[in-house]
Amino acid sequence: MTVEEMNIYKMRISQAGIAELTVVMLEMEMQWIKEALDFYENSDIDSFLEAVNKAQSTQVELMNVMNMDNAVATDVYSIFAFVNRQLIEAKIKRQPLDLSRCKGMLERLHESFQKIVSTDTAGPIMLQSEKVYAGLTYGSGGLMENSVGGKEYTV
Repeated sequence: MTVEEMNIYKMRISQAGIAELTVVMLEMEMQWIKEALDFYENSDIDSFLEAVNKAQSTQVELMNVMNMDNAVATDVYSIFAFVNRQLIEAKIKRQPLDLSRCKGMLERLHESFQKIVSTDTAGPIMLQSEKVYAGLTYGSGGLMENSVGGKEYTV
């Protein structure tokens, strides 16, 4: 994942509600799995293992924040646990094994969580973060990041 892609994810996370945060984390995990598969095809085992580690870190975080008070969460958790086992097995055996299948499962969950996002009215989790409205623009001192409140940051 490039630095620019990570910065986009960070910006989205800072503005996300709980459902949107889950969507972003699923997208990150799917991207790490895709990259792991690409690295494996190119026989770059070290990069493969690094991408699998990052996917697993994201997966573990998703599992840790699950609200287990409802029945649907229990079902989703079982899918997350399966994906986590597959990621561990891929690291141990140094092969992708069922990672394509896991990515497909995560894609279906992603679709479901995207539908939930439209019903989430709780607002951003990070209430103290600044709302980003314009992103990066060119200024006399280089790139400028503008946000609500009139603050500017030079990059």
